[in-house]
Amino acid sequence: MQLDIATGFYQSVSEPLAAQRCINWEPIVPQDGALSNRSLRDVYGIDTRSLTGDSISGINRGAKVVNGVPYFINETALYSFDSSNVVTNHGTIDGSGRVSLANNSRYLVIVVPGVKGYVFDNTDSSLTEITDIDFQVSDTVSFKDGYFNFNNSTGTQFFISNLNQPLVYDALDFGSADVRPDKIVATHVTDNELLVFGEYTTELFQNIGGSGFPYQRVRGGDIQKGLHAKFGVVNFDNSFVFLGGAEDELTAVWRVLGGAITKISTSAIDNAIQEYTKDEIADAFAFTYAYGGNYFVAFTFESTNIPSRTFVYDAAVSGLTGVSTWHERQSGITDDKWRVTALVSAYGDIIAADSEDGRIGTLNKDTHTEYGDPIFRQKTSMPFQQDQLRMFISEIKATMESGVGTIDGLDPQLGLEYSDDGARTWTNKRPRSYGKIGKYNKIPSWRRQGRAPRSRVIRLTTTEPVKSHLLRLDAFGEQSVQI
Repeated sequence: MQLDIATGFYQSVSEPLAAQRCINWEPIVPQDGALSNRSLRDVYGIDTRSLTGDSISGINRGAKVVNGVPYFINETALYSFDSSNVVTNHGTIDGSGRVSLANNSRYLVIVVPGVKGYVFDNTDSSLTEITDIDFQVSDTVSFKDGYFNFNNSTGTQFFISNLNQPLVYDALDFGSADVRPDKIVATHVTDNELLVFGEYTTELFQNIGGSGFPYQRVRGGDIQKGLHAKFGVVNFDNSFVFLGGAEDELTAVWRVLGGAITKISTSAIDNAIQEYTKDEIADAFAFTYAYGGNYFVAFTFESTNIPSRTFVYDAAVSGLTGVSTWHERQSGITDDKWRVTALVSAYGDIIAADSEDGRIGTLNKDTHTEYGDPIFRQKTSMPFQQDQLRMFISEIKATMESGVGTIDGLDPQLGLEYSDDGARTWTNKRPRSYGKIGKYNKIPSWRRQGRAPRSRVIRLTTTEPVKSHLLRLDAFGEQSVQI
């Protein structure tokens, strides 16, 4: 039987039912005739970007592109670099946590949640702290129709800058949540509408112009879900997605498209998210990226008590299969989050900011490491069985894109383990080659796999610094007779 390997992440609360994980492999559904109707594609690796001029250092806190130029807040400095990779340090940003960013063609506004705000003017490269007496300490910022929109850190109001003047404010230019006065968590702009996210509900506002405060609530446009993480909302593939829920609901991931709201997190993703504390969820962050015909949105959760993790939703595969499909991105070879804190597109590249040592990288499909470190790829299959009868498995074959070894003679290895007790215990890992360079017909296979009492789960792993596309997985055997 051919085993479906593109099932992504689906770990049930009962592991014998389902224990699928898909780490650093992306499920792929061919859109025409192919060797397999499902496969796993290697994720893009990360190269260190060669930068000159000022040295960028420290953990990244956020990134944004303004007029084609990428800007990064690392530790307490605002950096940019040009198309020749020359870095400029533009000045000091206080605080230590993640920042909120919004921009128009001239200004980049930076909010340090609960601390202060800054304005960078790219016409004269000046960085200025917002000191207007009517500016309130804020958590997030967005931009629409010439106004920068903020929510104050107490969650009682949202307010705006003067028109195209992010350093100037009026004490009367504010609004509030009218339908339900829950705490305002963030402002966000999508499809030319201002979203004011509360903890349990979301209200839409439009700019009606005229004198005075320009925003008016859109009647009937409310969303009966709120935002649980101020950095957990992002525009994505002609829609927006956010991390939240209604009152008395635990956290899930929601997508709003064409006025319809849909939960895109599976029960397995929900269960994984809900392992984190309320404060850890509140600190989660989201970002999007796209390559190779796939559109991704990533959510990172950090913890000191359980492994930090990054879950990635794939809109293209989900649309083709009709099932929400997720996988995990991970840095290192033990359970952990992806080290990337933000991705921006500039100069024809996807540029990565970093949570570990502050370096700047570039995503590259031909790179199979992260800054030279191994990429840990692992796929745990769904349980396979035949009418719950004992199976005698003669062989397992994993069809890889073979012959991808390196010119220095590397013979890449794929390891197999299996479990017959519902993914509770595993056999020792047994490696097989998937081909030195030029050995295109090499197929990793494991013979004499013994008897499975009712069902079996297979786990495949590789950390090789080469292209590692898993094209199909087949099990060969015969069924026992029921006694």
